[in-house]
Amino acid sequence: MLSKNEIHHLLDQLETNIADDLESQRLDFKQWNTRSLDDNIRLMLKMAVCMANGGGGSVVFGVADRVKGRSNAILGIPNEIDTTVLQKRIYEKTDPHLTPVFEDIIVPEGTKRLLLMSVYPGMPPYTTTDGTATIRQGKDCIPYTGTLRRKMLDTSSQMDVTAEIVHEDWENLFSHSAMERIREIMSRERVDERLLSLSDEDLLRSIGALKDGYLTKGSLLLVGKPEAISKIIPQYKWSYRKMISDTDYSQRDDGTHAIPVALYELERYIAVDNPMVTVESGLVHPEFSTYPTIALREALLNAFGHRDYRMNGTIMLKQHKDKLILTNPGEFVGGITPQNILHHPPVARNNHLMDLLDRLKLVNRSNLGVSRIFRSLLIEGKEPPIYREVGSNIELTFISSPLNKNFKNIIDHMTEKNNHIDVDHLLVLQYLIRHEEIDTSIAAEVAQRSIEQARELLSKMQNEFSLLESVGRGKGRYYTLSRSAYELLKGDMQYERQQSLDKEAVKIRILSILKTDRSLTNKEIRQLTGMNRKQVQRLIRELEPDGVKVVGRGAGTKYIFSPKNRDK
Repeated sequence: MLSKNEIHHLLDQLETNIADDLESQRLDFKQWNTRSLDDNIRLMLKMAVCMANGGGGSVVFGVADRVKGRSNAILGIPNEIDTTVLQKRIYEKTDPHLTPVFEDIIVPEGTKRLLLMSVYPGMPPYTTTDGTATIRQGKDCIPYTGTLRRKMLDTSSQMDVTAEIVHEDWENLFSHSAMERIREIMSRERVDERLLSLSDEDLLRSIGALKDGYLTKGSLLLVGKPEAISKIIPQYKWSYRKMISDTDYSQRDDGTHAIPVALYELERYIAVDNPMVTVESGLVHPEFSTYPTIALREALLNAFGHRDYRMNGTIMLKQHKDKLILTNPGEFVGGITPQNILHHPPVARNNHLMDLLDRLKLVNRSNLGVSRIFRSLLIEGKEPPIYREVGSNIELTFISSPLNKNFKNIIDHMTEKNNHIDVDHLLVLQYLIRHEEIDTSIAAEVAQRSIEQARELLSKMQNEFSLLESVGRGKGRYYTLSRSAYELLKGDMQYERQQSLDKEAVKIRILSILKTDRSLTNKEIRQLTGMNRKQVQRLIRELEPDGVKVVGRGAGTKYIFSPKNRDK
């Protein structure tokens, strides 16, 4: 992106050039339409999509592009224009969403205000919400046709920034402290001793971090000095804030240290306020952190490994009293969304960097990292992580949940019976602890599975694990925790209370259906509730004071809601 100083320098050249002569692949000048704000927003929208598809760029608004002389060319924009409104309109009208950065440029000519719009590169293609798109080629924005889109998709795998070679003496860029952190992690992960015994240079060569005697940008991110990384990858940065409110913080740190050093620093900050709970279990007293170490490390490594290194921004960790929020620049790629991230096949934006991290045993390329994050939280009875896409950033939130000691009872119980509890089972159990009942569609959403997979999941938890009990039949079927699961998780008294709650829930459900002017038969209620014929008859008698009336006889017997029949 061009800086404001660079734009000021270019504006001086307008004395002898027209703005069109100064335009390039990464720069355009546009005159402001004083008659219609909507026309200006449409132009901004077109230019934002054009620049994003073309690899990013800057647009200066308020300059006529075919007039020579500063005083003639620089007309400016109205001073009342609110850039927040402009940014919001562009965000809403682009797909995927774009969030350009606006900066004022103060000049002596015209209205004395120009507007610089910087559009950072992302993962094209981008379109407006009505499906139209252009792409920057040279000085022009041309239609982004199907052929051009196919070419871009075909070459996208070759656009790995981290694979680019840094043609400088690698030893001048090399950080011994970063390499020491790498060796500590490798040793902890029990990497082959033969790999650990290699010299620094041989180790780098063996994992592909040195190519033809030069570091790549990916390997620079792992073993580079902070000043070298700042110079060669200026977009890279990590930040920490200890928050005392949504807007104020009591502690901050920012750095451009290599990933292993950044990982150490961020984990050190979190550890200061990550309380431990000790659980007495025989002679062993295991300790559990509020935020499990495995979840934190996997989340941080995913943030560094998958961030978009073509975009400016920082990997930001905010530590609140009741949560951790981790954000990194870049959107989800390859069809991954917050709703399918748990089971989606692995997709890497930075293949070379992820390969290096994998060979050093810092990450796992089989998409087990996300599953580890979920499992390490859920197995302690804690809230699952929350993923969101916020603008051009990915946000991950850990809720500060206490250890559920009883939850370990059920894990130990299943282990003793040689039943493996996976993340899907844990998600269903976690949901039932808080919501008391679950049906197939909710289970599919919670476990990020298809309806058929969710049906099989619930059936297995009922029939093989004896963790659930079903209520009702067909589409009205739902599941609750079984008595044995309740005894392990909540206690026997809670179970008895829940049974009465379930009966009340059935009454409310039947009554709500009848109040929609529908009638129900004994058979239909049996299908909805799983009750037998006599139980349904008793239920209807209990509902008579609420306005339920029996009409007909024999096979033609139906139940209706009659307000006149209601007790006064």
